Amino acid sequence: MLDIEDFDAVFRGVTYTQGVVSQIQEFQHALGGRTFFERLLDVLKVKNFKIYPPKNHQQLQELHKRIISAETTLHNKHCLIFYLLKDLSPQHHEATELATGFARDVHLEKRFWTFIEGLWALDHLEFRNAVENLTHPSIIPTFPDEILLTLLKTGDRLGIAGMQKNPDDDILALAYFNCVKPPLDDQKTRIEFAKYMSTRNVTETYYWIRTRPQYEHKPLLEILIEQTLERSTWSGSVENVAYTREDKALELVSLPLSEEEEEFFEKFLTEGKGRTFIGATDTLLMRRVAMGRLADVANEASTRGRKYDGLNWEILKDGVKRGLGPRKDAEGFTM
Repeated sequence: MLDIEDFDAVFRGVTYTQGVVSQIQEFQHALGGRTFFERLLDVLKVKNFKIYPPKNHQQLQELHKRIISAETTLHNKHCLIFYLLKDLSPQHHEATELATGFARDVHLEKRFWTFIEGLWALDHLEFRNAVENLTHPSIIPTFPDEILLTLLKTGDRLGIAGMQKNPDDDILALAYFNCVKPPLDDQKTRIEFAKYMSTRNVTETYYWIRTRPQYEHKPLLEILIEQTLERSTWSGSVENVAYTREDKALELVSLPLSEEEEEFFEKFLTEGKGRTFIGATDTLLMRRVAMGRLADVANEASTRGRKYDGLNWEILKDGVKRGLGPRKDAEGFTM
């Protein structure tokens, strides 16, 4: 079995070139200044001190020394060295890839092998390959919230690195979430995921909100309403012809809200932030119609002369009044 303390035997004369270092630093910058490998070094209590990527042969030797002397298990040390060899493998021109040969020599377990493959791909902005590996059922989720947030921000990350996002990769965040079930303890990740879900399916987002702890319900419901109605959230997004904003709004007003949620919905669009949204009043009226609260529609005072998207609320209200007759004055009357 390979002696991992033997630096020359492990790295076989290959080291980090300026080109490799520059590329890693570019990815590092795109990921917010820190790779997931560096997070792993911290978790495994390897003294990092910004030594990754190692900028010369001496720094690589120092990083190897710190890994070897760290107070962690042998298989963890194997994982860290395997990651470094993934960086260096393109420079090693033999039949067996440098990193693969090392993994076989030390009998690296497949689950650890797969995890490092995924983490390395994530750090190199190869998001599809990363998700394929990091969702393997044998892997114990590590950094799940942080990984999900990175996948939610793939467009931004790639843009910083001068790369373009494949539209088909928009599904990757949902695929990772469904397979790994991140706890969403991080508020920023939770908010970004709620926004992401809201653009994909209003009804599914609502039922997902119901699965979250009670104290999260109102803030998440607010995000759902805002992402559906507020025009400023649409800037820069491409309209989905198969799932238009009008369709989303109709789904929103038809949700089976609880009494508490119904009260919050009304207050948010009349007294809260939502009152400034274009179409806030119309959304409330549509909600009342959808729920059969026709007496509320007939007695609504704010519709005089209102027209919205070709709909004349005054005419509609008059029609509802005539249809209800004396029932329009019945308190709490619903269909």
